[in-house]
Amino acid sequence: MKYYIRRNTTEYGPYTLADVQRYVQQGNIVLTDLARGEGMTDWVPVSQVLSSIPAAPPPAGAGSPLQPAMQPAPMQPAAMQPAYQQPGVAYAVAPAQAVPGPIPPDFHWALVLVIGFFCNIFTYVWLFIEAGFVRKIRPQSGFLGFLIAGIACLYGGIFVLYIGIFAAAAGGSNESAMAIPGVLFGVVELAALVFYFIAVFKMRDAIQEYYNTVEPINLRLSGAMTFFFAVYYFQYHFSRIAQWKKTGVLQPQG
Repeated sequence: MKYYIRRNTTEYGPYTLADVQRYVQQGNIVLTDLARGEGMTDWVPVSQVLSSIPAAPPPAGAGSPLQPAMQPAPMQPAAMQPAYQQPGVAYAVAPAQAVPGPIPPDFHWALVLVIGFFCNIFTYVWLFIEAGFVRKIRPQSGFLGFLIAGIACLYGGIFVLYIGIFAAAAGGSNESAMAIPGVLFGVVELAALVFYFIAVFKMRDAIQEYYNTVEPINLRLSGAMTFFFAVYYFQYHFSRIAQWKKTGVLQPQG
């Protein structure tokens, strides 16, 4: 019989009973997670499934006292990271369902930087791609409106500046009138920055919340890195997480 494991609203599996026992020992499945075997209608705690397994009898003719059972590995709190590689096992044999859940956009952050250097608009396009993924995993985070407002103000300010200067020059206005478009441009661009930073820090909070609750990997995102390099910084971690989901190996956060 194979079993499905459920944590919160996410289901994993199917796993054999041996897989479940091994993941419990590794700390990837905890005893309070819910399990349902094929043909079962109700979810029950994993501990109940394991407690129903009869203990194996001692080997025939064994004359020495039974040795204490090997203690399982310490459990990771609320961790569901099945199929991390064991010593001596090639990475290529990781089960396909080793790390369930949505896969973030997998594109090297340095390529985003280089392409964005030659085509500035690509950086903003990629930011919206990242935002689409974050909205998928945390639809209630509420950052998208701020992001759209920030980009609109960014380009809207440039439009206001050129239109204002053109109108003032065409009308033969004095110097004080010519300065008005510049002031408006500064105000709109400042608003763009405010909206942008609200959006990326809300994205940061949503990413951290998801990867410390639903898929707990103890993710910590620096506020300074988010402030100065949000698009590339997020993408660095998204690529790291995407590789974890594909190979079952999570590289150190760095």
